[in-house]
Amino acid sequence: MSEHTTTVQVRWGDVDAAGIVFYPRFFEWYDLGCEALFASLGLAWPEAFPKYEIVGVPIVESGSRFTSPARYGDVLTIRSRVAWVRDKTFRVEHEISVGSRLCATGFEVRAWVARPASPGEQLHAKPIPVDVAKRLTGA
Repeated sequence: MSEHTTTVQVRWGDVDAAGIVFYPRFFEWYDLGCEALFASLGLAWPEAFPKYEIVGVPIVESGSRFTSPARYGDVLTIRSRVAWVRDKTFRVEHEISVGSRLCATGFEVRAWVARPASPGEQLHAKPIPVDVAKRLTGA
């Protein structure tokens, strides 16, 4: 399965009054990790979404486990890897750490969502193209 690592520095606006990262920021960093993973596979979202006629890859399920705090100024390593790819959905798992200290683990299940054919049409998932699935699985 495909994997990518990126880094981000914790900014002042990411922390609460105690100087600890406010937990929703981890979900933003999981999203950043997923987007960076796609870009590393030659599937940068600004180009891939129109090419494959999708509105995007929205999250349909997510979760996180927090094991150690991250603080203002920390440089975080976001390791993202594809866990599985199904017909219309895929799962990306993330680890966020400061050096060797694990701060959080999380996951996202995302759907491959078609661009509506006409205004007002409901969004719906469609099959992930074979070439995309191969990149995601590393095949």
